[in-house]
Amino acid sequence: MGDINSNKMAFSVRQFCARNGISTPTYYKLRASKRGPREMRFGSVVRISIEAEADWRRAREYPDMEERARIEQQRRKLKQRSSNAVKNTVHVASAAGR
Repeated sequence: MGDINSNKMAFSVRQFCARNGISTPTYYKLRASKRGPREMRFGSVVRISIEAEADWRRAREYPDMEERARIEQQRRKLKQRSSNAVKNTVHVASAAGR
């Protein structure tokens, strides 16, 4: 794969993921939900430019209203699941208090 911090101007999906600390499945989930970086395509070859990477990071740091609402909805859903799991009498967290 080479040095992911080299002076390259564009990166493969794997290199992009390594540079940004995300898994490739997460990358493809982000792309499917229209939250991935812009891509350059050359036949079947996909590259992400250094500018697209910077724009993508900026968008993650300052999400628009729609993305913020989606993040908040996911947070509430996870909190509810966690609360339900602890209330479950057969869950390991409930068993610890017995």
